[in-house]
Amino acid sequence: MKKLLKYSLLVLFIAGVLSSCMDKNARKNNYPAPNIELPPVGDTIPIDSLYKIWINAGSLADYANDTIFNHDCSVFGIITADETSGNLYKAAFLQDRATGKAIELYMKSVTGLRIGDSVRVCLKGAVLGVYRGTPQIQNIESNKVVVLDNCKYIDPVVTTIANIESQQHLCQLITLENVQFADPSLVWAEKEVGSTSNYCNRTLYQYDDNCNKIGEIIVRTSTYAAFANQQLPQGKGRLNAIVTVYQTQNNQTWQLVMRGVGPAEVSMDGPRCE
Repeated sequence: MKKLLKYSLLVLFIAGVLSSCMDKNARKNNYPAPNIELPPVGDTIPIDSLYKIWINAGSLADYANDTIFNHDCSVFGIITADETSGNLYKAAFLQDRATGKAIELYMKSVTGLRIGDSVRVCLKGAVLGVYRGTPQIQNIESNKVVVLDNCKYIDPVVTTIANIESQQHLCQLITLENVQFADPSLVWAEKEVGSTSNYCNRTLYQYDDNCNKIGEIIVRTSTYAAFANQQLPQGKGRLNAIVTVYQTQNNQTWQLVMRGVGPAEVSMDGPRCE
């Protein structure tokens, strides 16, 4: 009888421990997990092929015909710019490591995407379009972006403003060297009195090794960016950014979008070319 009682108590003890572990894991893992069904991969369409769709339609110019994806297909790439700094809203940039081709993702809601995320974007229901000359995949539901891996960073390509203006780096992550801001007394972006725009343009100059100016470009920053009220760098040096373009029927303006202003993005401590 005593052995039976001891055995019964042991069974109850083990059951209690198991129950406790299950409850702990349930809280930790939010068990039972939601039944999340990933969107099908379907056909794989490289970013380079998306550009060819535009070329076949005519050009990357504004007012190009949009393409709506009505079948299961996906595009893969690495996130090179996200919403973390506040300079982008409901948007990110996707780049293919192999070809360097890149495109903007315009989402229907804010996302948790981060720079370095390797992702698959399900294109069914999305729209392939152009906003003022900048190619976009639009109308993307947040659950249509599947994060495959993290910290798969893409190194920026060192280039010149002249190469940017020849359309070599649209939507790509680039580095410009020997650059300085035209007026370093300004901040990155501030709301102008009477203006309805939430963006500010700052002129950036590039020089050769002899301080001869070889190009200039606009750095466009949102007034909602976390670094908007910080003063522009005072010297000359290096800057990382994403290349975009803003077209009208009569004009085309190349511009840069900052991911942030930390040391990894901006290093402009050298003497200025005056």
